[in-house]
Amino acid sequence: MNSKLMKFFSSEWVLGILVALLSVLIAAAAYQSSIFDSKEADFNVEGQKQLTESNSLYLEANQFVIYDYQMYDGWYINEGANDDLAQYYMDSFSENLTASMEREEGPFDDVYYTEMYTDAETTYDVAMTAFDDANTAGNKADSLQLAVLIYAVGLALAAYGSMLAQEANLRKFFGILSVVALIFGSVVYIMTLAAVA
Repeated sequence: MNSKLMKFFSSEWVLGILVALLSVLIAAAAYQSSIFDSKEADFNVEGQKQLTESNSLYLEANQFVIYDYQMYDGWYINEGANDDLAQYYMDSFSENLTASMEREEGPFDDVYYTEMYTDAETTYDVAMTAFDDANTAGNKADSLQLAVLIYAVGLALAAYGSMLAQEANLRKFFGILSVVALIFGSVVYIMTLAAVA
């Protein structure tokens, strides 16, 4: 490498700027990482809440389906034998079962089950979306922590290099490595933030 360039990277003011810049970037990346960690926790809590609600709605829908089957059996057994009792059972049908009785594929066709479980399925999808969002936020927090680590290594190299003699080859080497860490860490940092949408 050009000796002038080596001397430039090992100069007092370049190392001083690197120390200051890397310190600020470490603080910024660590702060944003903590924000994404917080978002990950919030999304996980929301996902658990929605998943619990979904399970509750599935159980409730199962109970309504079982009740519809019982009412349908009562109607079927009494139809033509005891019309009043058959009518009682028919009046107890859910709206979805009543609608499915009028369809050619009914009763208890695919549309019936879809309608009975719609709320549970919708809530389940909301839960899965929250878990996906939590995973995305966690990945971004991890990427930002990687940037923090790279910046910290660069900061240590710049700080240690600044304490060495101006003519020391190790000072020049640490200065160059510190610049490489700044560039590499910034690529990780910028790519992570660019993915925020």
